Amino acid sequence: MVSNSLLLPRVLLKHFLPNQPSGQQLRRSFRYLWYSAKQHTLIRDIVDRIRNSLDPRVVLQTAVDEIAALLEVDRCQFFWYFQDTQRVQIVCESQPQNSPPTLNEASPFHLGYYPVTAFGAVATAISRGEVVVHSGAHGPRFPSFWRRQSATPVCSTGSAVLGATANLLVPVKPPDSALGFIACLSDQPRRWSSAEMELLQLVAQQLEIAISQAQLYEKSRKQAQRERLVNQITAQTRQSFELGTILSGAIAQLLDALEVDRCLVHLVEELAESNNLAESAPNLPVRHLYEVCRPPFPATMNEFDINGPITRWVIQTRRRVVITDVSQDDRIGPNNQEYQQAQIKSSLVVPVQTKDRLYAILYLNQCAQIRYWSRNDQKLAQAVADQLAISIQQAHLYEQTQQQAIASAAQAQHLAETLQELRLTQAQLIQSEKMSSLGRLVAGVAHEINNPINFIYGNVPYIEAYVQDLVRLLQMYQTRLPSPDPELQQVIDEVEFDFLAGDLPRILSSIRFGADRIRQIVLSLRNFVRLDEAQRKIVDIHEGLDSTLLVLKPYLRDNIQILRHYGNLPPVECYPGQLNQVFMNLIMNAVEALNEWQSDNKTIAICTDFVPAGDSTPEPLIRIVITDTGPGIPHEVQSKIFDPFFTTKEVGQGTGLGLTVSYQTIVNQHRGQLKFYSEPGFGAEFMIEIPVLHPDQEAPVPNQLIPAELVQAGN
Repeated sequence: MVSNSLLLPRVLLKHFLPNQPSGQQLRRSFRYLWYSAKQHTLIRDIVDRIRNSLDPRVVLQTAVDEIAALLEVDRCQFFWYFQDTQRVQIVCESQPQNSPPTLNEASPFHLGYYPVTAFGAVATAISRGEVVVHSGAHGPRFPSFWRRQSATPVCSTGSAVLGATANLLVPVKPPDSALGFIACLSDQPRRWSSAEMELLQLVAQQLEIAISQAQLYEKSRKQAQRERLVNQITAQTRQSFELGTILSGAIAQLLDALEVDRCLVHLVEELAESNNLAESAPNLPVRHLYEVCRPPFPATMNEFDINGPITRWVIQTRRRVVITDVSQDDRIGPNNQEYQQAQIKSSLVVPVQTKDRLYAILYLNQCAQIRYWSRNDQKLAQAVADQLAISIQQAHLYEQTQQQAIASAAQAQHLAETLQELRLTQAQLIQSEKMSSLGRLVAGVAHEINNPINFIYGNVPYIEAYVQDLVRLLQMYQTRLPSPDPELQQVIDEVEFDFLAGDLPRILSSIRFGADRIRQIVLSLRNFVRLDEAQRKIVDIHEGLDSTLLVLKPYLRDNIQILRHYGNLPPVECYPGQLNQVFMNLIMNAVEALNEWQSDNKTIAICTDFVPAGDSTPEPLIRIVITDTGPGIPHEVQSKIFDPFFTTKEVGQGTGLGLTVSYQTIVNQHRGQLKFYSEPGFGAEFMIEIPVLHPDQEAPVPNQLIPAELVQAGN
C-alpha cells in the first residue's frame, strides 16, 4: 500500500512539470505533494481501522464512516450489485458523528434492495463495474491524466444517483463475490479532485483485501455454524425419535441461525397419511405442519395452503426455490392472499428428501424486508434439510420398528390368551367329563338301588297284611286252646309270643320308613344329575338347592347350621344340571371354609328372592345369595378367585376350576351375574342373578374371564 501511495506524487510531478517548472507550478506541486502525504497517512489509518474486524458488516460500515469523515461528504454508502438478479443492495450508510442514526429524508434510497434500473443512466456503468463520476453544476470534470492512469473504466454522466447532487462511485471487486461500490454523495455540487479519486481507488483496493479476509472468515464461521447446527440436529435425533420434537427444535435453531422471520416444515408424507386417516377417522387430527415465528409476526399454520403454487412446484420438480421478491415471482403473483396475510416478502424453499423419497418441504420466509438469499444461506438450509431427511427417515424406521414390536407383542399376547383358553377349555372338558362320568355312575347306582328298593317298598304292605293275619290266627288258637300241652307252652315261652306279636308291626313300619328314605335319596340323586332330562328346561330352583344340600349332607358337621330363607320364586328356564353344580361349588367352598374356621358360630344361609323388571333390570330376575360366617377372602386374592387354576388349597386338594366353571356357567350360559363381597374375618357372600326366561340366542363367550365390575367394594 505504501509503494502505491508514494507513486502518486511522482505521477503528479511528471504530469504537472513536464518541462522546467515555473515558480507558481512549483508551489502548486509542493502543495499537492504535501496533501498527498497527508492522504497517505489517512489511508493508512483507514486501512488499520478496517482491518480491526473480520465481520463484513463492521468492515463496510467502518469504511463508509471513515471515507465520509475524510472527504467531508454528506453521505457515503456501500452497495452490492448482483448480476443474476439485476438488483442492487445498499448494505450500509455513513452516519453523522456525535448524532444518532437517522434516515436522510431527501434521499429515496435507504438500506435494502433496488432494481439496477432505478439508477438510471449509470445502470450500465454499474453493471460493467466502472467508476461513475458526477459533479453536479460544475459538470463531470476531472483530470484527464487520471482517466489515462486508472486501470478501471471511468464513466462521466450528467445525471445524479442515489438522491445526491454530486456523486463518485468507485467499484470494489473482491474475488468470489458480488460487485461492490463505494458511493460518495454530496447534496451540493462538487468537483471531485484527482487526489480524492486516487484515495478512493486505494481504499477500494484495501477494502477488497479486507472483504476477502472477512468473507473467508465468514465462510469458515458459516461452515462451523452449519456443522454445529447439523450436529445439534443429529444429537437431538439420537436422543429422541419423536418427529415433532426433532422438527420443532431444528426449525427453531434454523430461525436463529439465518435470522429469518418464519420457518415452517410441511410433512408431505404425513399429509397423505392424514388424508387417508381422515376418511376412516374424520375426528382424529394428524399434524403435518410445524412452524416457528419471530415476533411480532403471528403463526399462520391455519392459513397455510398445502396445495399452494410453490408447494406443487417443489413436489413436481424436487428442486430448491430461491425467491428474493415474492411479488415478482410468476408462480406466486402479486395478489396472493396467503403470502399477503403472512406478510412474506422473500422466501427460500428447500425439499427435504433422499434420492428416492420426498419427506417434507422446508420454508424460510423473510417478512420484515426483501432479502437476497446468499450461497451460505442456501447451503445452511440445504444441510439442515438433508439432515432432517435422515432424521425423518430414522424416525419412520423407528416407528415401523415400534409398530412391529407392538404387533409382535399383541400377537404374543393373543397366542398366550389362546393357550390359556385352550388350557381352560381342556380343563373344563376334563372336569365336565369327570362330572358326566360321576353323574352316569350316580345315575346308574341310583337306578340299581331303586329297583330292589321299589321291590322292598312295594312288598312291605303285603308282609304287614300277612303278619297281621298270622297273628290274628295265633290269637284265635290261644282263645280256643287256653291250656296248651307242656311242650307247646315251652315253645310259646321260648319265642316270647306276646312280645313278638307286638314288636313285629313296629319292625315292618321301620322297614317301610327306611325304604321310603332310600327311595327319596335316589330321587334326589336323579334330580341333581338330571341325565334323563332335557339340557335346558323350566325347573324349581328350590328343588335344586335342596337336592344339593342332600348330596352334601355327609360333609355338613353337626356344628354347621344351614338356614334357608326361600322367597316366592317362579319357575326358571335354565340348565338345571350345570346350575346345581354351581350351587354345589359355592356351598362346598363355604363348608370347607367353616371347617377350618375356629368359631362357635358356623352358619350357612341360603336366601332366594324375585326381582321384577324395572329401571335397573330390564327383565325379571331371580337372586340366590349364599352367605357364610367363615374367615372370609383375603384382599390380595379377591381379584384372582375366578382365574382358571387359581386355588388357595394345598397341592392335590383342589384344581382351581370350581369358581371358574361357576362363573362361566352363570355369565356365559345363563346370561346372568356372579358377584361376591367379603371382608377378612367376617365371612363371604356370593350372589347369583339369572333371568327368569333364558335368551333364545347364544351370546359369544367373552375373552376376559373376570370383568372388573365383579370385584365390588371391599375387594
